[in-house]
Amino acid sequence: MVSSHPSSLTSSRLTVSPLVLANLNSEPVSELLYSGFLEHVGRCIYGGIVDSPKHPSPAKLLETTDHGDEVSKGRLGWRKDVVDLIGKKGDLEVPMLREHADSPGNFVSNYHWEDGIGPVDERPRRIELAWLSDESNKFGTNEFIDYCRRTECEPYICLNMGTGTLNEALAWLEYCNGVGDTHWANLRRKHTGRHEPHNIKYWGLGNEMWGPWQVGNLKAADYAERARIWAHGLRLVDPTIKLVSCGREGNDEWDEVVLKALIGSVDMHSIHFYSTLSQEKVKEVRGLEYENNVFGPAAADRSIQLCKAMINKIKIEKNHQRVETRPIKVAFDEWNVWDEVKAPGSGGLEQSYDFTDMLGFVAWLNLLVRNHQDLGLACLAQTVNVISPVMTRPDAVLKQVIYYPLRLFSRNMKGGHTLHLPPTADVYNGVTYPLWIQEICPPSYIDTCAMAHSSPESKKISIRLSILNRHPTADWTLDLRVDDMKVEGVEVHEMWSDDLSAKNTFEDPERILPQVTKYSAKEWAGKKRVVRAHSWQFIFVEGTKL
Repeated sequence: MVSSHPSSLTSSRLTVSPLVLANLNSEPVSELLYSGFLEHVGRCIYGGIVDSPKHPSPAKLLETTDHGDEVSKGRLGWRKDVVDLIGKKGDLEVPMLREHADSPGNFVSNYHWEDGIGPVDERPRRIELAWLSDESNKFGTNEFIDYCRRTECEPYICLNMGTGTLNEALAWLEYCNGVGDTHWANLRRKHTGRHEPHNIKYWGLGNEMWGPWQVGNLKAADYAERARIWAHGLRLVDPTIKLVSCGREGNDEWDEVVLKALIGSVDMHSIHFYSTLSQEKVKEVRGLEYENNVFGPAAADRSIQLCKAMINKIKIEKNHQRVETRPIKVAFDEWNVWDEVKAPGSGGLEQSYDFTDMLGFVAWLNLLVRNHQDLGLACLAQTVNVISPVMTRPDAVLKQVIYYPLRLFSRNMKGGHTLHLPPTADVYNGVTYPLWIQEICPPSYIDTCAMAHSSPESKKISIRLSILNRHPTADWTLDLRVDDMKVEGVEVHEMWSDDLSAKNTFEDPERILPQVTKYSAKEWAGKKRVVRAHSWQFIFVEGTKL
């Protein structure tokens, strides 16, 4: 199938002002939008985060974690080159890592945390039912926490609500956060050699329990009742924790049933979505790979809005019933562009991202920023090797084409307030995946978001603007005007390729890079901006308030 597109795009004037903020009275955009995700699948952990026993890296690339003592003996070395990229102070400035969860699969639903503590060489090797492999348990709770301390990432752990029990969950929380003279807290002190607790703040109440692939798959009502009981018990152990309920895509009956039961018990509601996943199974969208990729994230955009509307509706109902609720946000803790034909589970989900994938990825980043006020956090699935911006081999790392927009967003699209941007005229009217996108939220060809950063100590201000042109053949002419500030300089990062299948590889690692152009205020003034077909621009406008 071939989709028809208009031959040209309507030229537009876009006026932005640092004084016209979309959410001036709300929190600024949180760094937690750029959180990561680690799963025990493929080469994410072994060969990604830590050294692979089967394919070891040169010593110069490893940070030794085995110091020969009782606490650390047998631990695998950390990949220093990966730490340098994903640490909070690394190149990507990743603020949080979600671990012991997966999708689609059931690692967490068959993971028993006690297998991953104590002397490394004494830990049991277990069958791993998510991907029908085995798990050595060499990277367990304390290794994960030490890795988070090293990278300065906030840890986020998902609990086993499949084969796990409430007592097991309570013990895990006490082991991690307990401060008293109790069995589990003292066992942690013995295993770590430290008196202080791990202080893990974020805990997920199961992962995708609605999925038939899950060991312990539950109906919504059964999950909701179990999660309510677990939430009560967990808060008795540590009332300071943040709990995340297990949602679906935010627009499903499962989400409504769960939220009605848990809206007074949890702090966030998790939703998951991967654009392009399973598209080849739908005959109506076959042959529309480009369109499905670049327009597919529109489903996630609307799902966030629908989920938040569902939360508000239930809060109103509870208020009428005089039932106490609590503030609750959406946790989009699994998202990405994932084509399971390119990256099947049998191949360790190692997707080699091309330029079209990058365009779809930017659409994701734009929508997360636009919806930040409703999001408590978002976790890119995943961080290393598995559908990831970072790939490794024993002696090197590769920055995939999606790495570069993630870097620009994670370093620059946080801490400020979003700007109102008017919609553009041209809307895609063809078929895409999911099919309901066209009925509910037909996407624009031009996809944008913007943010303003200001310094309270001075009049300095910085506007950051992301502009994605999703039309496959037509350029877009933009007349960009900036009000209420004196422009002092502009810097444009552009990503474009005449080959939509182009990708970065270990053999050609810099084939696709952002091209940076700097303009003085005089050079920029009065010029119309052309955003080329199938391209993306990230623009910095620096100046002072008038």
